[in-house]
Amino acid sequence: MQITKRNVSLTVDDSLMRVYMAAPKPEGQYPGVLFYSDIYQLGSPITRLADHLAGYGYVVAAPEIFHRLEPVGTVIEPDDLGRMKGNDAARRSEIAHYDADACAVLDFLNADQTVAPGQIATMGFCIGGHLAFRAAFQSEVKAAVCCYPTGIHSGKLGRGVADTISRVSEIKGNVLMILAQLIRMYLWKDERRSSKRCSKPI
Repeated sequence: MQITKRNVSLTVDDSLMRVYMAAPKPEGQYPGVLFYSDIYQLGSPITRLADHLAGYGYVVAAPEIFHRLEPVGTVIEPDDLGRMKGNDAARRSEIAHYDADACAVLDFLNADQTVAPGQIATMGFCIGGHLAFRAAFQSEVKAAVCCYPTGIHSGKLGRGVADTISRVSEIKGNVLMILAQLIRMYLWKDERRSSKRCSKPI
């Protein structure tokens, strides 16, 4: 499917947040996805994934997670120095700011005429997996895909200690968690959990 790509700006708490948008080109309404990067923000690996997902028929919105700390358009290089810079930005970010950003993007998707009503999901990688999980606390989120999410069990997310694990009951949609050392996939639905484990370590 052909797609369109663009950048939009949202203002959250007087901070400009860039959101990378990828969406199907044919007219119509499609499910929306709040798509979170890892600590390196919106580099080409993440935008290619967003484009790929849009090609399957989703309106994808990927925000810059460190917009309060880094200039708009900042891509952190995935090397040793970049890892230090990204981890430091993650450490200095307020948990409440992450949550406010999620609500802003969800509001944007809900208002978008190309997004099918009642069909919004979240997805993210590493820190983005944790953010996707927290975004699923919002009632409009019907599903979340959390790839290698960090800190959910320990509360490690930005400044302070996140209350993520204690709020699991607030999630009303489905959650798919993909974890490693051995790939473990957990699916929550209607307060039941099933577990599948890959036989090969990665």
